[in-house]
Amino acid sequence: MAVADLSRDVVEERLGALEEAYASFTVNQTTLEVPSESYDRARDRCTEGLADVYVEVSDDAGDVLLVERDRGWVVPNVQPPARDPLEIGVCRTLAEETGVECRITDLERVTILGICHEDDPERPTVYRLIAVFTAERTAGTPASDAAWHSELPESAVPH
Repeated sequence: MAVADLSRDVVEERLGALEEAYASFTVNQTTLEVPSESYDRARDRCTEGLADVYVEVSDDAGDVLLVERDRGWVVPNVQPPARDPLEIGVCRTLAEETGVECRITDLERVTILGICHEDDPERPTVYRLIAVFTAERTAGTPASDAAWHSELPESAVPH
């Protein structure tokens, strides 16, 4: 099966599972043209069935878990293994990367991202699934690059 077809099938499968599990959420679709290196990286990630997931985790006080990255403090972004149901993989990966265990409470939105090669329009579009979940902390202490914040900066979550 071609990578484009595989990536579309994976996105449709995961989107279908999310539609069964959650009553209502926003679905957006967008397309990006990217340079060769970015296209190849996206194509490789698609064949692995990876999704990009952002998790807005709150603690009992209502503070939000953020991680420090090059662009500042942001909501944790994880790529759960394709072999797991999305929510289970998200919670496991988030705990491994941040030290905080959580329970998913809702799905805010999903974006289906079509990625095109900017210099070669003949190369097929590959697809990625981007999801934004909300969650509650159940245990754990933030790792050294993570901390609780009382406010969620506008730039902390992709739009």
